[in-house]
Amino acid sequence: MGCWCQVMLLVWVPVARGCGRPARLPAAIPDHGGVTVRPPDGFPLPELVLVSNRVLTEEAEALRAAMEQFGSAPQPGSPWTQDDEAVADRADPVAQGRATVLRYARHQASLIYVNAWDHLVTLARVLGGDGAMPLFSQASVSRVVCEAAVRFAWLMDPDISSAKRLVRGAVALHFSAEERSRGVRALPAERFGPRVYQQMLDSCSQERDSIRKLIDGAGMAFGSSRTASAKVRLELQSPKVAVPLKINITELMAELLPDSPSWYNIGSSVTHSIYWGLRDVNHSRPGQSLALTPNVLDVGAAVESAISASALILDRCGRMNGHDPTDHVQRAQERRAEVDALMRRAVTSAWAHIPAEPRSRGSSGRQE
Repeated sequence: MGCWCQVMLLVWVPVARGCGRPARLPAAIPDHGGVTVRPPDGFPLPELVLVSNRVLTEEAEALRAAMEQFGSAPQPGSPWTQDDEAVADRADPVAQGRATVLRYARHQASLIYVNAWDHLVTLARVLGGDGAMPLFSQASVSRVVCEAAVRFAWLMDPDISSAKRLVRGAVALHFSAEERSRGVRALPAERFGPRVYQQMLDSCSQERDSIRKLIDGAGMAFGSSRTASAKVRLELQSPKVAVPLKINITELMAELLPDSPSWYNIGSSVTHSIYWGLRDVNHSRPGQSLALTPNVLDVGAAVESAISASALILDRCGRMNGHDPTDHVQRAQERRAEVDALMRRAVTSAWAHIPAEPRSRGSSGRQE
């Protein structure tokens, strides 16, 4: 059976406001203890933000329901069942090694999906969930949804062979272990003490060794560059398959989410705090006090991209399990179209930017 995990909704009582609050933001951005910017009294959030909150909530609910439906009933002859059949020989040690790799590949895909769903729900909440909206973070949250979707689509691609899906799963495992090891080795050893730090290093080494043993047992081998100076791919000899060890997310975004061109780069500019991605919300000159107002066109781009990412997951999961995802994908496209229509209106509307606070009044009582 399919093993797409069900997402359990947890409810808890939030801590009181003011507990552990961050330092106060500049005066141009009122701190409401919630999201980032709340319009002044009498100035509602733009319709695009409110609609985004609704369609993202709908999309997250639809994604979860469809994933549970598809994953609970893989159809005979589907890529999912073909993968199972390819590793079904319990008397063959190599087949059993590949079965283990397949389980890990599916486990990775399940967690990647949950990560996408979690950020999709979070994106809905930050856009009007408490009557406020962010300046920047919609881009970062949307970027996670998109990256998760293309990683999921790469792993669970129904249009490639079972052997290639298997090798991709092994590549993703290897990449995960290498990234974990790299992260631990970059930590200052003195912060943890020699014993604890060595335990962390040993844990990373054990994971890497275990994965390499798993790869060997599945009949795979690392291929080197022409100069034999570095491992660059993972290979399977029978059937013959080779997959690069480097997963190029930028290229996957361009290929798999063509309706959101350059969104990965745009989201990266916010995630990495690059000037060109931050300055659009500021309406003062360098040297002056910041005059910050959210840009709803940026919000729309983030929302549209996240919905397309959800549709990509739906498509991949549906077809992997032998279901027709067309209706689900169509409804996602309709939600995106709702946002797109409002974006087109916003281009010429006064509410393309909203004030973060009422304009100040001069000594004459007039607004400045």
